[in-house]
Amino acid sequence: MSIVEYAAARILSPLSALLQKPLSLVDAQSPEARSAFSVRSPIPRLAIVSNDGKPFTDDQRLLLHEIFEVIRAAEENDARFRELESRMMSLQRENLDLVVRNRVLSEVTTRDSLTGLYNRWYVLEKIEGEINRSLRHGSPVSLLMIDIDHFKWVNDTYGHAVGDQVLQTVGRTLKESCRVYDVPGRYGGEEFCVVLPETRLSATPIIAERIRARVAETGTPANGVHLAVTASIGAAGIDSPPEDGILSPSALIDRADRALYTAKSRGRNRVEMWDSQLLEIPPDTVNH
Repeated sequence: MSIVEYAAARILSPLSALLQKPLSLVDAQSPEARSAFSVRSPIPRLAIVSNDGKPFTDDQRLLLHEIFEVIRAAEENDARFRELESRMMSLQRENLDLVVRNRVLSEVTTRDSLTGLYNRWYVLEKIEGEINRSLRHGSPVSLLMIDIDHFKWVNDTYGHAVGDQVLQTVGRTLKESCRVYDVPGRYGGEEFCVVLPETRLSATPIIAERIRARVAETGTPANGVHLAVTASIGAAGIDSPPEDGILSPSALIDRADRALYTAKSRGRNRVEMWDSQLLEIPPDTVNH
């Protein structure tokens, strides 16, 4: 029995009392429905029959027809509502699926496949965004450039598979050493970087030293031995917008890179901060 048929059956008893006439519902195709004691209902498959052997008056027929028409219309509206609700739920599921797919796609396109860190292009966008925010609001930003020491020797001695494991270990160490709003990334090869939003230069050496120490303490299993590596770190940043208002992402990266090359030239496994004197040091004269 459909909902509308159930509603019609429930209203039959009060209708019988109202009309002082015993009523029943029959199939619209039955012989009883074709008798003089019946009224065709607006509800498909249903007819109302008078069981007292007396035909319905015109007023009674009109009243019954109008009442059952209201029930039928209510059922149609309810069906349309349920259909609309079903379509809305379907759209919500499709939209959620689209959101999930977009997020997955975003993760795939912004992550380095080997280390799981952000890739070079995402980091460059983040650096540009933080510099623009610094120029607008005066907020500080710092950048660390990190390079694994003697990585070529690791590859030549243990093979590229072990080299990849070392990169993964360093990447994991970086993630574990960063704050939730820092942006650790793989810049390329054995070079990593960390964007430090809202971080003044005075705090940067402490953060960089913590990362350097953790990299040195964390080893990678390689051919039955515990392979330890170290990293050199160069740091640069801005505490407030420069007076000329000009500082590009490439300029900030160049500053951190020059500090990194200084750390390499001074013995590796150390942290160096950028200063203007480093402009005199050719950045391509240091063997990593």
